[in-house]
Amino acid sequence: MGTTVCMTVVASIIGAGKIARTHAEVLYDHEEVALNAVCDVRAERARALASAADAEAYTDYRTLFRESDLDVVYVATPPGTRVGIIREAARHGIAILCEKPLATTVANGQVIRDIVEEEDVPFMMGFPSRFAEPCRRMRELLADGDVGEPITVFSTRAGYGDPRDEDWRIDPEQACGVTIESTSHNIDMLRWLGGEIEAVSGLTANVTHPEIESFDDNTVATVEFERGAIGLLQNSWTSRVEYLRHGVIGTEGTVMAEGDEWWRLDRLTYATETDTYPRTITFDAETATEMGYAGQTDAFLESLSAGTSPPVTVYDGLRALEISHAIVAE
Repeated sequence: MGTTVCMTVVASIIGAGKIARTHAEVLYDHEEVALNAVCDVRAERARALASAADAEAYTDYRTLFRESDLDVVYVATPPGTRVGIIREAARHGIAILCEKPLATTVANGQVIRDIVEEEDVPFMMGFPSRFAEPCRRMRELLADGDVGEPITVFSTRAGYGDPRDEDWRIDPEQACGVTIESTSHNIDMLRWLGGEIEAVSGLTANVTHPEIESFDDNTVATVEFERGAIGLLQNSWTSRVEYLRHGVIGTEGTVMAEGDEWWRLDRLTYATETDTYPRTITFDAETATEMGYAGQTDAFLESLSAGTSPPVTVYDGLRALEISHAIVAE
């Protein structure tokens, strides 16, 4: 009788900020992954995260790629810095998971797309909400036909997160605000639930940093889908009341995942035309706040093992970036 050999995937993370810590926790706990290196231009940050993950610390990604035999790299640097990193990783044949947004500018997003195409390297865009249990259950209801064809699709989120001090989001050299950075999640959720977006119109506001022209902290937009549905997205970094909601109003029912915190989905409510009352599924605190990062890594590794395209591609990242810029340009 044959023996199944479990292959260990050697991984590294470039960027050692807050989101990199989330990825490090997932990778460190994954039984099929060896997290061997963390790289950040700030040596103290690289050392701190590397030490917590029992990994080596680097300050130059080129040195990391030369000295390490890597299978995958998680790119978690500010979006304006990624072209060189992704080009070098692709040249070394390293599979890439890239944090959202794909880039700051559409031009750089197109360059990254071209690199991925030319080098034919596995590339997954980091939109973890697709893998969060409440969102996954919501899409299953849609796929089963329980709510019929989408009429209205919505994704709204708000909380307080004014960037300060040395935050890259307000660095004049690479600044971008809520519409490009955070709202990429909302845009991807709309596309995942409702299909491709054909047209978009929106407005933005800049309350906290009006001196930075390329920054905004509030956005509202309406969209039109290719299949005829309409949609709403809204995001705020200045709300003192937090909430998160995604949902679909369909021809035969309605489904909504929601929570009363910025990153929390603790209930799924749905009703079809045969229901007298809506039904609600509740999720425990761990499931409600996990937000899909573990599932995202599982899906990425499964695609590599199977030799298939990752489920969220560079084209998804570029499309979200294009739609963000269309809103900003209004």
